Amino acid sequence: MATTNQNADAETAMQYLIWALEALEKAGNQEAVHHARIALEVLRKSSASIRSEEAS
Repeated sequence: MATTNQNADAETAMQYLIWALEALEKAGNQEAVHHARIALEVLRKSSASIRSEEAS
């Protein structure tokens, strides 16, 4: 159950980061875009790890 909540939290955070990326790209702040992309990639990796733990 805890991993399911962690995965849901990670997916929610990823959605917020995607929305933030869209806004940051429109605003033209490339440094912020870079940092948001890094955060998104880290969350994607951790989310994939959580999903693989749930499958085992």
